[in-house]
Amino acid sequence: MKHRIDYFDCHVDTLTEIPSEESLRRNSGNLDLERVGEFAEHYIQVFALWKDRTRMAKRHPEKEFMKLYDRARFLLSEESEHIAFCRNGSDMKQALSERKMAAFLAVEDVSIMGSCIDRAKELGVSIAMLTWNYENEYGAGAAYSQQQGLTEKGKETVKNLLDQKIILDISHLSDAGADDIFSMTEAPVIASHSNVRDICPNPRNLTISHIWEIIKRRGIIGMNFYAPFIKEGEPVEMTELFRHMDHILNQGGEDALVLGSDFDGCGNRFAEGMTGVESIPILMEKMERAGFGSEIIEKIFWKNGYEFFERVDLS
Repeated sequence: MKHRIDYFDCHVDTLTEIPSEESLRRNSGNLDLERVGEFAEHYIQVFALWKDRTRMAKRHPEKEFMKLYDRARFLLSEESEHIAFCRNGSDMKQALSERKMAAFLAVEDVSIMGSCIDRAKELGVSIAMLTWNYENEYGAGAAYSQQQGLTEKGKETVKNLLDQKIILDISHLSDAGADDIFSMTEAPVIASHSNVRDICPNPRNLTISHIWEIIKRRGIIGMNFYAPFIKEGEPVEMTELFRHMDHILNQGGEDALVLGSDFDGCGNRFAEGMTGVESIPILMEKMERAGFGSEIIEKIFWKNGYEFFERVDLS
C-alpha cells in the first residue's frame, strides 16, 4: 500500500506514557506524530488520561490528576502547529480543514479525577470510563467482578457525566455495570478498546448483548491490538484480529467498527508483526488481502469514527 490513508484511533495511552525528555512529535513509545505523518492524510486520535488509582493519594487525588492533565495539554500544545485539541465535532472539522491532526481527551477510570469530575466538560474531556481493572467507589472493573454493578455513587456520576454531555465508555466496566448504564440512558455508548468475548473469552472483551446495544445506539467499538484480547495462547497472528472484526460486522456493526489500538497501554504485547503505529499500513494491507472491501476498510479506519464525533452532541 503506497497511498496515504485516513486514520482514526479510539484509544491510546501515549500522553501519559511519554518520558519527560521526549515529545509527542518523536518518542520511544508506540506512537508519535512523525510516524503517523508518514502514512496518514488525515488523523483523529482519542488520547486517554490514566494512572493507577491505587498508587495515588487515597483522598483528594485532584492535584495528581491535574499534573497528568497539564502534562497532556502541554504535550499537545508543543505540537499545536500539527495537532489541535478538540472538544467537539466542530473543533475536529476545523482542525482537519486546517490540515491538522485532531485530538480528543478521554479519562480511563474517573476515580483518578476526584472532585475534578464535576468540571470534566470544562477541562475538555469528551469520553469517560467509570472504572479500570479494579473496584472503585463507582463500581467494578471487568477484571475484578462481572456481577458487581454500579454503586449509588456510580449511578449519580453517570447522571453527572451525561448532564455534561460526556460520552460513556464501557471498555473496562463489568457486565453488570454496563447493564446499569444501558438502563439509565438511551444515549450512544462506546467501547473504545475491547474485542469480542465469543471469539476470545477474556473478561475485558464484550458480550454479544453489549455489542448489539452499542450498535443499536449508534456507538462505536474499537478493536484492541493487545494479544491476550485477540486469542488465548501464543503465537497470535495479526490476521486473527479479523475474526473479531468479522463477528461484529456479522452482527450488523458495519457502522460501529473502528480501531482502538491501546498503543502505549499494552506493554508491547501485540500480535506478531505489530510494533506500533507504524504497523497500521501493514494491517490495512493484510485486510485488503483477506478480502475486506475498500468501503468497509474506509469505515473501520476512518469514516465510522469521524461520523460518530460529527453527530454526537458534545456542546
